[in-house]
Amino acid sequence: MIFKIAVCVVLMFSLFTSCSSNSQQTINDTSQNIQNDIVVNDENIKISVASVAISQILAEMNQEIVGRPTTKLDLPERYLEIEEIGSSFSPDFEKVLAVGTELLIGDSLFKEKIDATAKQYGIDTFYIDTSTYESFLFGIDELGRKIGKEEEATSIIARFQEPLNNLKDINKDLKVAIIFGTSESNMLATEDTYVGSLIKALGLKNVVTEITGSTSLGSEVHETNSSYVNLNLEQLLQNQPDVILRFGHGNIEEANRAFEKLFNENPAWKNLEAVKNGKIYDLDPNIFGSSANNHVDEALMQLGEIFNGL
Repeated sequence: MIFKIAVCVVLMFSLFTSCSSNSQQTINDTSQNIQNDIVVNDENIKISVASVAISQILAEMNQEIVGRPTTKLDLPERYLEIEEIGSSFSPDFEKVLAVGTELLIGDSLFKEKIDATAKQYGIDTFYIDTSTYESFLFGIDELGRKIGKEEEATSIIARFQEPLNNLKDINKDLKVAIIFGTSESNMLATEDTYVGSLIKALGLKNVVTEITGSTSLGSEVHETNSSYVNLNLEQLLQNQPDVILRFGHGNIEEANRAFEKLFNENPAWKNLEAVKNGKIYDLDPNIFGSSANNHVDEALMQLGEIFNGL
């Protein structure tokens, strides 16, 4: 067991020294915020999972579970007949207890809503930060150590990193604007979002970084939270992205109609070089999401298809 832990530490060092210093700091900050208690457990521990994305990872690790999230989203086939324990953000602890849960695994986004109750009932907890590419990989490694699935975790991480090895010839000077939209609003995604972190992993420039760092803007940039800033066409015109990625959330059809309305109603959009050159791409909602999932490698490959040759 000591040998396994030592090997895992070496793998982690190799994994993250290849990242930029900024990425490493993000990972370290994430680790400090989640504060998982990493104690290697028997793989037969009774696990309930309160996250669709993490259930996909557990299935790939060939891990048995006793409870799964209540959701309309696609779950791994092997878990479809497993007892439901409620939503990802608010598990039903009567059901969590009824299935004999010893370890409850969830998304760190909902830790505050889950942790106190779980501890009250003596249930061990573990959380993965799915908000960025870097934090997701870090969490998978920790999860592997937590449940004695180090080799499986290493294999998954390698799969998620492999596309980067094939995308080294991308023009790193390209500036990218990521417009995150719903039927009601549109925002620009920063490097602290999942899609933004994929752009960062590819070594490309996010136009938001340039916008928020500029002192020449006539209007203030208002941040809605740490991950998104309000969309302002004037600022885009001043900082001219080479490529625009559009990512709809919620009702995708309505979000896409809102995108078309946004671009067609204001003729000033035509003054953007990305629009003039037809470099506007709608991301596939079946592959991309607002948080990391089991399609990370496919997402990176699709981005590679967009940026290769530009």
